[in-house]
Amino acid sequence: MVLARKLSGTATLFRSLSDRSIAGVLHCRCSSENRRWRSTGREGSMAVTKAVFTEGSVLRHVVFMTSTSATSLLSIFLIEVLTVVYIAMLRDDSLLAAFAVAKTLMFFIISMILGIAVAVSSTVSRALGSGVPDQARRLASSGLLLGIIATVCCAVLELIFLDSAIQMLGGEGSSFTAAREYLWLTLPASVLVAVEQLCVQILRSAGFGKQAMWTLLTATAAVAIADPLLIIVFDLGLVGAGVAYLISSLVSACLGFYYVHRVARLTSGVSLTHLSGDISIIGRTAVPAVIGNLATPVGMAYVMAAMAPFGAQALAAIGVIDRVIQVAFCVVFALPGALIPILGQNLGAMNTARVSHAVKTTYGLLICYGAATSLLLILLAEPLARLFHVTGEGVVVFSAFCRWGGLLWTLIGLQFIATSIFLSVGRPMYVTLFGWLRASLGTVPFVWYGAQAFGSVGVMLGQLLGNTVVAFCACWVAHLLMKKISSNKANFIGNRSLHRGNS
Repeated sequence: MVLARKLSGTATLFRSLSDRSIAGVLHCRCSSENRRWRSTGREGSMAVTKAVFTEGSVLRHVVFMTSTSATSLLSIFLIEVLTVVYIAMLRDDSLLAAFAVAKTLMFFIISMILGIAVAVSSTVSRALGSGVPDQARRLASSGLLLGIIATVCCAVLELIFLDSAIQMLGGEGSSFTAAREYLWLTLPASVLVAVEQLCVQILRSAGFGKQAMWTLLTATAAVAIADPLLIIVFDLGLVGAGVAYLISSLVSACLGFYYVHRVARLTSGVSLTHLSGDISIIGRTAVPAVIGNLATPVGMAYVMAAMAPFGAQALAAIGVIDRVIQVAFCVVFALPGALIPILGQNLGAMNTARVSHAVKTTYGLLICYGAATSLLLILLAEPLARLFHVTGEGVVVFSAFCRWGGLLWTLIGLQFIATSIFLSVGRPMYVTLFGWLRASLGTVPFVWYGAQAFGSVGVMLGQLLGNTVVAFCACWVAHLLMKKISSNKANFIGNRSLHRGNS
């Protein structure tokens, strides 16, 4: 009887994870016995991992996960900013323009990695919430393998078409050469970044937020030491930045895997028998998430191409603005990584009231944080422009961003919360839909009109305004989904049970 119950629980998980409907997500069975333990019991050499987000204060969980995620991202983004500062100290606008072009191309592969990572986090957290930790371990291990294979393929593809891509984004002369040298170092290192990011999301899905934070802080420390030495002391420019990126990726990937394997104990042997099924489960969320994430660099590439006619100074300003956004709105970028594990575990345990509470709490956090950040950007506009050595046309673009960008980015943050909801409730196609709406209708017409009417400033503000419109639409659809979950929970569960009984 015990064996039959365990087999039934395993079958239930596979059905629920493979079902795209909200009913499939809501019907995941939760084992109260497994939820009583975190990492104290043992199953052979494996630790029993508790669904920690299904109990306790929702506000505390949201604040803890968001703060640890934001701290990690802030440290990384600060290093990005310092890298820009070090490059700016060389007094060569072509290097800043090259860095902006290179980061746009790197964003393609990073977007793919993050799409796979959040999909793994979503499936692993739902498995833990359903009380089946063995399945969580296997899904985590299969997800790691999938991420590595996909990243290798993507990196090779980008390297094949690298020269054409750099030229398309406006890289020419010394900017072309510098961007090419940087990318030949960072694209191969992206495989290590994939291991790092997947390990971080696996740790968060099980509630190991501190270990995830330390994994990324270690990468930050490595870059903080290597960047000034290689860029300034040894005068290697962007090549030095690329070497520092490679070193930090190696260090953090090793530490992240150690935490997943030895601390969280969320690894297991990967057999070919189960690999295809696991990849299929993860892929149902990963593929739409990756396609949706790839829309962002496509939209950014159009913005870069639209800004290129206004000169290297305007292009350099876009690169600086990107770094400032990452630091100023690190909490916004941290929301999906923080919210998905909380939503996933509670959906797996059918705690829909806690799901709604978590979403409302996150909205409040976004509004408060956005208001404070917007005010700081307005007050610090001139000091920041001097810090990054923004000159000429770039000053006009950067000043306009500091005046209006804070408010607009707070509203754009609504789409990050909506994305978390879509992935958690088994509707990843909405991520694809709104991601590409943002990159197309939310970017192209607004940027085109802005460039014609207001020049370089219009390009930048046009993108933000268009993205804000799409964010409102995504938030509205996510709200309707949450209402459907809350009001029809009993019907979803009843229909699913009837279907299982008939089968």
